[in-house]
Amino acid sequence: MEKQLNVIISNCPQDHPCPAVKVCPVGALRQTAFHAPEVEHDKCIRCGKCANFCPKKALVLA
Repeated sequence: MEKQLNVIISNCPQDHPCPAVKVCPVGALRQTAFHAPEVEHDKCIRCGKCANFCPKKALVLA
């Protein structure tokens, strides 16, 4: 089974621009206003950079 990036909305403070969006090497994360980021699964290469970067552990590769 292949891993998938998931957003744990309850862990995301949703009060600032998500810094993990800029870490993604393929632009698979997008954010509207200060809402939790959304994953474009067709773009995601499952590298884990955003999950490792997120201090609130709101991005999980599982």
